Amino acid sequence: MLLIEEFFDNCYQIASQVNETTLNELIEYIEDNIDKIDDPLLSDFEIKSKLDEFAEYVTSAKKLPTERALKRLQQVRGMVERFKYNYLTTTFECLEHPKPLETPIKYAKGVGPSREKLLKKLGIETIGDLINYFPRDYEDRRKIIPLAFARENEKLTTKGIIKSVEKTKKNDLVIVSALLQDGISQILLKWFNQEFKEMELKQLIGKEVYVTGTPKRGFFGAMEIQNPEVTISETPEREILPIYPLTENLTQKTLRRIIQDNISAVCNYEDVIPQEIVDLRRLIDKRRAYVGMHFPKSSFHQKISRKRLAYEELLLFQLALFLSKKNVEKIGGIEKNFSGELVEKFLKILPFKLTNAQMRAHKEIREDLRSSNPMNRLLQGDVGSGKTLVAELAIIDNYEAGYQSAFMVPTSILAIQHYQKLFNHLTDLGIRVALLIGSTSQKEKDKIKFALKNGDIDVVIGTHALIQEDVHFSNLGLVIIDEQHRFGVKQREELISKGKVVDTLIMTATPIPRTLSLTLYGDLDVSVIDEMPPGRKEIKTFTLRHTRAKEIYKFVREQVIENGDQAYIVYPLIEQSEQINAKAAEKMYRTLSKEAFPDIPMGLLHGKMSDIEKNDVMTKFVKGEIKILVSTSVIEVGVDVPNATIMVIENAERFGLAQLHQLRGRVGRGDKQSYCFLIVSEAGEEAWDRLQFFASTTDGFKIAEYDLRLRGPGEFFGTRQHGMAEFKVADLISDTELIMLAREDAKSIIENYPESSIIKKVLEIYSERIKLLDVG
Repeated sequence: MLLIEEFFDNCYQIASQVNETTLNELIEYIEDNIDKIDDPLLSDFEIKSKLDEFAEYVTSAKKLPTERALKRLQQVRGMVERFKYNYLTTTFECLEHPKPLETPIKYAKGVGPSREKLLKKLGIETIGDLINYFPRDYEDRRKIIPLAFARENEKLTTKGIIKSVEKTKKNDLVIVSALLQDGISQILLKWFNQEFKEMELKQLIGKEVYVTGTPKRGFFGAMEIQNPEVTISETPEREILPIYPLTENLTQKTLRRIIQDNISAVCNYEDVIPQEIVDLRRLIDKRRAYVGMHFPKSSFHQKISRKRLAYEELLLFQLALFLSKKNVEKIGGIEKNFSGELVEKFLKILPFKLTNAQMRAHKEIREDLRSSNPMNRLLQGDVGSGKTLVAELAIIDNYEAGYQSAFMVPTSILAIQHYQKLFNHLTDLGIRVALLIGSTSQKEKDKIKFALKNGDIDVVIGTHALIQEDVHFSNLGLVIIDEQHRFGVKQREELISKGKVVDTLIMTATPIPRTLSLTLYGDLDVSVIDEMPPGRKEIKTFTLRHTRAKEIYKFVREQVIENGDQAYIVYPLIEQSEQINAKAAEKMYRTLSKEAFPDIPMGLLHGKMSDIEKNDVMTKFVKGEIKILVSTSVIEVGVDVPNATIMVIENAERFGLAQLHQLRGRVGRGDKQSYCFLIVSEAGEEAWDRLQFFASTTDGFKIAEYDLRLRGPGEFFGTRQHGMAEFKVADLISDTELIMLAREDAKSIIENYPESSIIKKVLEIYSERIKLLDVG
């Protein structure tokens, strides 16, 4: 059985080359398959006629001379595209007076007081919100695949009768299973850690249902579908049905009807993309795209509708980034003059050479410092790649040019560590360095603030304390922000505003592929340190169940006593909690001190300790006086102890991948072999797979991409912190090609259509954000 679009897709594929062999292959395909097409669209007389015309046009070519026949073959791909655009999408006629998009949802057709409450639970407050509430998936009922033809790893929709339901428990895993039969074959449906499914499915026993999912081989080799969509067979129409995220007491059928009844509101939308670009990128109009997202006539219709709306989101945001960058350039910068001699002097006394990536990044930063435009640069590099050293070089150049630098970091531990390193490195060059954090005494704070204002301090390292109102600079020229996602946009802006024209260097250890960084940091220039210092050994990572914890403690003990190594043991909680079933640092510190390591010096570190206490513990750990440090994730960022070779993370399932990557980056800083142990207490199959993937690679870019797929870009990037767009349709992972096209077109629009309606639309959407985007 073939759908019309499958038939045309295959014809398009075959016609990719123009020669006699291809022509014969295409004619043979059409003759063999034209009668196998079983598509609800065949009920449309015009579509049936056009399909027959196409088949006749191609197959009759076998009677023509070769040259004429091949000319027909040349036409095939264009004919297929025109057919798909003309007949596989829906035209949409607008009413004269559609309800405005801002109309409260209670006035939408088909919505009463009870439905209003349900819709508001989904964040739908207006009719505009309703038509922008897009499906998370689609159920294609045009083609129902019998179970006997189910193929492994190929998503399908099938139908059958639920025969039985059972619930089983394996350790911490709850599995709900249902047996589906279609009269000839059967398949097992499974859900993991979704106990509520048992009652839902038991009500469906003996009923015919549609099931959508991807068959896979189970443990014993039989085919099964995990976490499928199951709907009652009450609407046997052969169509593509949208599947929406729901709330309790709201069904798919009800939500579909409400959206269908109010879809005419799309007529309020105007196409703002210049026609030249619409034609270049083969975009359908916006109204037809909205209809295609909710009620597609074909998979092709849904695909090009999604492309149209995703492209517009990306284009508007890229335009906002370009406008932001232009605003920064309008301000004008200061061309800093320095010879570079001080950096040369510094590099000569370093006991190692910079990597090529570090040298390249420093060169790019140096060019920015000397430019007449203010620097707005992102320095991106994996944990341990040497970003801080590159930042030091920028500070030295900035000092030689006669300006002060401010270095803002997220935690006092990191601030103290950076201060100690910079103080040791820069004092011999005549650069005066100070530390300003929350725990700095008031007397010392007053002294530092006075010196900063008078120009008697050249570099200040600190936390949020740097952005207090009474912190003033004599001549601030460079701001460096480390792990910038931990600060709010306004906080960064406050620090940058303390100078007249400030060069900004933002550092992140969260690896982001280039196309994604163009979206997140499109208004910044990006430097990537993609090379690790020589001599580093890859950290060996293992995922283990909590029942093997004692084996790991034994290994830690041997490494510490026999090799003189040091270790971190990290917990998700500070204190034991009744609400959360996880180990706590304080309790485990006491337990391990008595039972596992009674003769080994241990220390405890967590966020509730004062800065003085934290600094004291870290100093002892750095000096080797503490051999095993029990901690929370407070040591996640930046702590650098080369002799620490073991990282044990308990309840690893409670940490995100980015956190785990940062924690693992605390070891492997020297030339010794290092280890990371992920101890898992409670984890379903998905969580276990996530940790197994993490253990399989130390490549930060691969981990970041995997993390993006799991969590989505908003949570991954901390959208609210960035002033970044919250895309409803665009996907920052799968739409990399669209991102590049949107960026190219945004540049063209800024140059060729500076007064166009799309620019006005960008300013309307991003007016509050463009200023924030200026600071990353």
